[in-house]
Amino acid sequence: MIDELKRFFEDYPRQVLQMRGVSPADLPAGLMDRLLDYRHRQLVNLEDAQYFRIDPAAYWMLTKLISEMKRDGLEELYSQVMLPFSTMMIEIADSEPDQVLTGVVIQIDDAIFTQRFILRKNDVGPSNCAIVSRGLKAEIIYTPTRELFDAVGLPVPDAMIEDEITWNKTFLALAVAIATLLRHDGMLKVEEVSLYPRQTRRQAERSGKSLPDTLISKITLGKAGRGQVEAMKEDNKDGVRQGIPRRTHWVRGHAMRSRSGQIVWRMPHLRGAGPMIKQVRHLTAEAVTDTDDTSDLTNGG
Repeated sequence: MIDELKRFFEDYPRQVLQMRGVSPADLPAGLMDRLLDYRHRQLVNLEDAQYFRIDPAAYWMLTKLISEMKRDGLEELYSQVMLPFSTMMIEIADSEPDQVLTGVVIQIDDAIFTQRFILRKNDVGPSNCAIVSRGLKAEIIYTPTRELFDAVGLPVPDAMIEDEITWNKTFLALAVAIATLLRHDGMLKVEEVSLYPRQTRRQAERSGKSLPDTLISKITLGKAGRGQVEAMKEDNKDGVRQGIPRRTHWVRGHAMRSRSGQIVWRMPHLRGAGPMIKQVRHLTAEAVTDTDDTSDLTNGG
């Protein structure tokens, strides 16, 4: 998918102008320079991009944690996150039958830039806008592509822009969640796999074509991640949770005393990520009256 996006930008914006029969000289003053500058920056960033493909189960867990993060107002995490790569290209596996939704997330110093692209079989749906986040502040900026579409008589409807902004926010949150969970053993499993399945490669060889030997990072659930999904699903059920793994959860930022005695601020973080501990929580009137020692009950033992 990185190769497809590179090819798109190598021919950008010529393919759009040619499709509409518009000459670069017909564009508003300065637009062609902005388009070429945007093209150059995208190609440079894509050279360093690491491709991540998230399988459906891992995507489900990540989106659940993201919704909890937003619900609890923990966007402070955006200000402390360090992405594992300066440029992450994130694909949601099986997101659409005929197209692939891909987010390109770039971290430069204290700023994170996020764009959504749609990769189809024969073309690319370019990005019309991006989210630029710096700590707790985020702003929407429009790429020169939107101005280009306006100039050639293909204005982008507001509803499409709103949908793109929503996906930009989703990919930004996914990048933050991935970077956070990768610090905890067993939550996510990252494997280097071929971009093209074996069957696809064999079909290409039989037809005389050669597919590039491109590796991507496939994200699936690790052992702890599978336990996390189990615990999340149990949260939606009624009744007693017997032997269910404890649940990873977000902890709000808070003041704490460090070992040196200073008062410091601890940023929001995940607690309970890693190897799951089986817990049985039974608290009944009989249990309380039968023994004076309830420490095992309160500790989940």
